[in-house]
Amino acid sequence: MPVIIDTEKCGKIENCPGEGLCIKLCEEDALIEEAGDVVIVSENCNDCELCIMNCPNQAISKVD
Repeated sequence: MPVIIDTEKCGKIENCPGEGLCIKLCEEDALIEEAGDVVIVSENCNDCELCIMNCPNQAISKVD
């Protein structure tokens, strides 16, 4: 099940206290950077939830 990003909470990479920590942690390349934004590549997501557990802004969650 892929994740979703709340863009209001995320604040893009430039405003992230973790400087794009979710991208750095994702070993499956399911989260990538495009023009300063975090973009989900859902077909690569393996449901590990590392991004959810480590997002400093609590901007990432599971799709219901």
